[in-house]
Amino acid sequence: MKVLIVDYSIRIVERLEEMLSEAGNIAYMHKAVSYTQAINLYQKIKPDIVLLDICLPADGSFKILKEVKKPGSKTCVIILAVEKDNYVHEHCNSLGADFFFDKYSEFEKIPAAIDSIISKNR
Repeated sequence: MKVLIVDYSIRIVERLEEMLSEAGNIAYMHKAVSYTQAINLYQKIKPDIVLLDICLPADGSFKILKEVKKPGSKTCVIILAVEKDNYVHEHCNSLGADFFFDKYSEFEKIPAAIDSIISKNR
């Protein structure tokens, strides 16, 4: 599985990289800290999973989500938010997000979501 991590927080990216490297099912991990970098990497590597911080500037997260979830795309998107906001959660779901987690209180649920994606794609 190829994973693209999109988050402007280096601390969160490092924590995600550590978590994913322990999972063992991830062949490649790429990271981006901005909309432009994320879109360029997405188009280049076509990841299986995108871990997407919903708080990128200038609605960059929503633009990435729309791009990644275009019809025909098989990429799964896991949204990471600072807190659960029902409006944002519903908006992400309407754009095709596969999972939505609070990155502080639900961080430990990410490996199970990735395992679920891997199992579904076998």
